[in-house]
Amino acid sequence: MIESKLKLAFLVVGVWITWTLFGFAMERLTSTGFGEDDAHFEFTWSIVLVQSIPSSCTAALLLYLTGHKNLSGGVPAREWIFAGAAFLGAANFGLMSLHYIIYPMQVLIKSCKAIPVMFGEVIFEHHVKLTLPKIVSVTLLCSGVLVFTIGKGAKTGHDFEFDEKLMIGLVLVTFELLCDGIYGPYQNRIKTKARQRDAPIVGYHNMFNMNLWQGVFALCACLVTGELPKVAAFIAARPSVLIPMAEYAGAVAVGQVFIFQLQSNFGALLVAKVTTVRKLISVLFSVWYYGHSMNVLQWAGVALVFMSEPLAKIIAGCRRSRDDQPRMITSQGSQELSSSIRAISSGISLFRSV
Repeated sequence: MIESKLKLAFLVVGVWITWTLFGFAMERLTSTGFGEDDAHFEFTWSIVLVQSIPSSCTAALLLYLTGHKNLSGGVPAREWIFAGAAFLGAANFGLMSLHYIIYPMQVLIKSCKAIPVMFGEVIFEHHVKLTLPKIVSVTLLCSGVLVFTIGKGAKTGHDFEFDEKLMIGLVLVTFELLCDGIYGPYQNRIKTKARQRDAPIVGYHNMFNMNLWQGVFALCACLVTGELPKVAAFIAARPSVLIPMAEYAGAVAVGQVFIFQLQSNFGALLVAKVTTVRKLISVLFSVWYYGHSMNVLQWAGVALVFMSEPLAKIIAGCRRSRDDQPRMITSQGSQELSSSIRAISSGISLFRSV
């Protein structure tokens, strides 16, 4: 039990650190102007390909080093192809949406990722039930990040004009969320079926096969659209783009090691929750480091996020009132809720003193 909690803590912190670095690397690659003409690297299929190749190679190496000779894990190719196609869709729709909407709005919508993942687990894994505590936890978590982001936008005066360009961006992000709700839960299904065959797979199998098929689809798209010659010409004219590309590829490969281990050991919904909280923590760190202030709406969002799990446990305890130890469960949730309230109060005092 303690070992499992330590492993979970290690993977969660690893995801937070590596994917924060990944965010910086992606922004540098996609938002920086290169060359004398200040051109931007906007080749979305190639960006997906850049992240797929080093990630699949890293996973293959880790499988070899850990003694797993079968790269597919004995899973039929059609299973990995379906999950890989959804994985590609999530990545590419997200990148394409940034051509139409600003990054803060994408973050705002993506904060709801845990909702389609929660329903995806119920659809693809019949033994998973949609419980009230789970609904409460996910709803409060997503609402907290939404409120925090809206509060940030209100504070900085961000204004969103609803036009055709914005509508296209919203549609693309919606498709991205639908793909998120497929590829994560479907990996849970693959793992469950492999365990039933008495041939369990590890997280590196997921990482290798998801990136392999994502890369195959991305390469086909590059060939069909004629994107590869354009990328080659862009690099030849602006070789300075190679360093950000290498940083991006390295960051995503390391980040995926933690993501897929977390996915394999603890499930898709927890991954969605962890990555959602990671966005909030990175913003809070920025606020603390640069001495910014936060308004009441933002603190309300923080409170919702960090109270989501304790409140869900209290509800679970109340619903298990016929069990042998209902008071202990409810007490545990109450203690976590009290701890969260104390932490938030301390945070408010800290930020006020900055």
